[in-house]
Amino acid sequence: MSEHPALPVDPHLAVETDGTFAGLLCAYAETYRRGALPASVGLAGERASGTLFGDTLRVETEATVADRVERGLDRAVPGLVGRLRRAVLSERPGIEVAVLRLADAVRVEGKAVADDWTFEPAREVGRWAGRVGREAHRMEAFVRFEEHVADGVETWTATARPEYHVLPILHPHFEARYPTLAWRIVDARRGLALVHTPAPEREAGAPASRIVPAVTLGLADEAPDEAAYQTMWKAYFQAVTIPERRNLKLHLRHVPKRYWPYLTEKQPAVPLVASAAAPVPRAAVPASGPRPS
Repeated sequence: MSEHPALPVDPHLAVETDGTFAGLLCAYAETYRRGALPASVGLAGERASGTLFGDTLRVETEATVADRVERGLDRAVPGLVGRLRRAVLSERPGIEVAVLRLADAVRVEGKAVADDWTFEPAREVGRWAGRVGREAHRMEAFVRFEEHVADGVETWTATARPEYHVLPILHPHFEARYPTLAWRIVDARRGLALVHTPAPEREAGAPASRIVPAVTLGLADEAPDEAAYQTMWKAYFQAVTIPERRNLKLHLRHVPKRYWPYLTEKQPAVPLVASAAAPVPRAAVPASGPRPS
């Protein structure tokens, strides 16, 4: 492992934050002022591992401090902030310390260390940021919305179980594609939901999307023709399938089985009955803006 002349790590120091990326940036600012990086980072109220007899530093999140640190990192290495943020969203134990060590190394040595794979923190951050990015990309493809109606108001709901905490980086994609719809993406693994409110329905200055506990969302009835549309969607996939060209190994590589429980086309086909509501043609949903990469 390469050695870089940055701040030392105090093996007896633990830091508590509010768990946000901004809080982690504030933790870096505070530990830089004190002259030593922590050995662990945990949530406020939850003692970090490995610091039973050490000191615990509680860091409050201040937007101005976080913005200053973020701007400094962005000037040093454009794109590094996004990489650090995705790495943190991996929820990998100890990744916060790797992020702090890499940020401090960049402060000292600049851009070269960010891509120095012999430097363990850079390697760890790059590895987990890549995995989170790939998971987010898959979620953009594997989310299936269902229409629900409550008091005449339509809501489009999708459920997923992502391996990493990708909800905070999914909203640009879906806001750009469905800006006029009220949609929500529920992370069943973490009990959280990304909720989007169309511009005419939200208060001035309010964000278009926010993350809330899934239990706070109200339940709505499935739209009368939702089952019919799901049947048509399954029929479409069945129609375009060419049995002679099936390659299950390749298919599983592109669509791993862990995504199947939430894909409409992977559910058992249920034939329409005569009494079922006939599907009413839905209005086309404009997809504005470029598709985020």
